[in-house]
Amino acid sequence: MIQAFLEWIKVIGLPGLFLVMFLEGSSLPFPGVVMVLTYGYLLSPGYLGTAILAVGMGIAYSIASLIPYFIAIKLEQFLPKRIKKGLKKGQSFFNRYGVWSIALSRPFGVGNYISYIAGMSNVNVFKYFILTFIGIYPWSYVMIILGDFFNGNYEAFKQFFQSYSMYIYGTVIILVIVIALFLYKKIKQRKGGNFKIRR
Repeated sequence: MIQAFLEWIKVIGLPGLFLVMFLEGSSLPFPGVVMVLTYGYLLSPGYLGTAILAVGMGIAYSIASLIPYFIAIKLEQFLPKRIKKGLKKGQSFFNRYGVWSIALSRPFGVGNYISYIAGMSNVNVFKYFILTFIGIYPWSYVMIILGDFFNGNYEAFKQFFQSYSMYIYGTVIILVIVIALFLYKKIKQRKGGNFKIRR
């Protein structure tokens, strides 16, 4: 069965990976981590190839994340109870870090709920998209590299993650901050210092 699964992924190729990221970004319950790790093993793109691949993954995820964002704007009162429970945790995170929570939360479970919070808070859609990409890009890069390293073995990855979760979280957060500062500096230079991200 596992071999059949791997063959199926090989046949689909890169479009399948981008579809996985799209489904993950849409906040649907989906085993995205397992799929991305498997792709990392099968593609084994190397560090430079992964950096380029992660751009496409980040864009696919960011586009899909607009679905819960706009749902929250239009249909806030009709959201399912399961989502509303998760929103409390997301709201707490959002209140603590402001709009930067959109980027910082993406590697974690609360990231899907932040999409709804951002919509309900009327965060500027362009700002939301950019911060989502900034947050998911490091995750995409790291997951592909780890998938290659662990040969797509989710159990081995889980054991490693449990042992070194603090270091992994720290590394991802640092990457998010570095990318955010770099992009912020570039945007500020282009717009003469008029662009500001406000809480």
